[in-house]
Amino acid sequence: KKPVDRRKLPRYRGAMADEPPSRLDRLWELRKTRTATTLLKFTSIFGGLFLVLAGIIGLTGIFQGQIVYFVGSLYAIIFGCTVLIVEVRDKVPMVSAAYQQIDVYLKFMTLQRGKGLYYLGVGLLVLYIGPDGTSSWGLNNVAALLLAIIGVSHTFKLIKESDPVLGPGNDVPLAPGADFSSTRSDWGNMVAAANKPR
Repeated sequence: KKPVDRRKLPRYRGAMADEPPSRLDRLWELRKTRTATTLLKFTSIFGGLFLVLAGIIGLTGIFQGQIVYFVGSLYAIIFGCTVLIVEVRDKVPMVSAAYQQIDVYLKFMTLQRGKGLYYLGVGLLVLYIGPDGTSSWGLNNVAALLLAIIGVSHTFKLIKESDPVLGPGNDVPLAPGADFSSTRSDWGNMVAAANKPR
């Protein structure tokens, strides 16, 4: 048997240095490829579009007296638009302006796990709103189930997205003396100095 050069082997989680990578390890590494991230982005955008479309179609429930389903459809449209804004980010100027607001007020949605938990929560919320108040399914429920599945893949990082770029406000330098890594007494001194009459 020919000796294996350990320096040439890539590091896989759980694999010994002199063993070739297992199928599971190779599959685990595939989740970081450009194809996998493109697939995740496409399914997320499709899930958002499907939720908006299902919400628009579900608005017709008002004509049949289905008030709860009508309100659920409004939720689906709003949540679907939020999903689209988060996924499209800076590709369109108007969407970029909306994304800046999400980046400031809903910061957790700029991270993959936060986005995934939001998708999962929205999917489960809309999933349980039936068209006639019973357990029957409508188009909103199918779209919500798809979004919940996409949320699981984001939350557990089944496919790993690249890290987010700096959003608005992240590249702004701190004010002089605003070192938040200091101790609590330094923080108290800084607040007292700021409140001191001049």
